[in-house]
Amino acid sequence: MYFLKTPLRQTLTAIAFMTGVSVMSQVQAQPTAPAPAPHGGGMQQMPKMTPEQQSMMMELQKTQQQLQQTQKELQKVQQQVYKDSPELQKQRDALQAKVSEKMSQGGYDADKELKKMNEMVDKYQNSKEKPTQAEIQSFQASQKEFQARQQKVFQDPDIRKMAEDLQKNVKAKIEATGPKGKSLIVRLENQMKKLQDLRQKAMTMMRNR
Repeated sequence: MYFLKTPLRQTLTAIAFMTGVSVMSQVQAQPTAPAPAPHGGGMQQMPKMTPEQQSMMMELQKTQQQLQQTQKELQKVQQQVYKDSPELQKQRDALQAKVSEKMSQGGYDADKELKKMNEMVDKYQNSKEKPTQAEIQSFQASQKEFQARQQKVFQDPDIRKMAEDLQKNVKAKIEATGPKGKSLIVRLENQMKKLQDLRQKAMTMMRNR
């Protein structure tokens, strides 16, 4: 479903440390172009892109897709690493509990909000049923609040230290699995750097149009 594609990806990025699913891939590909505007209503159309800009956007999308594929492959290895390492599980759970605790301030329940978002994703992800506008707005509002609180929590030096230690240990365990694990990490890092460079070029190009 279209409405869930971007929020789902962003939400999964935001909760990566909370769930321990994707510690190695915190930098997810963000949308590279604005969503299409509704027809009618006097909406102003976006300026037409030059061939060079179109080529840049295609390269961005291609790199983004490649990065997402690498992340999927790496997640499988990472899940096995966690399964085989009680020490990592304990370290991940400690981080998750601390993040949840610090996010849950002023009557906010991080675990409850995360469960609610995941339930909505599950409901519509593989369904022909369409969400209502109210459900879309509710999902996006919950996501925005969750992300804002998590970003604030990760400014805490203790949380950052715990997260960095976990990421370092997970990376070492993945590399220790053999050549495949090492090559996936190298590929991920290269693709992330390429995507970052392309985004910077695209922003410069758009400013100078």
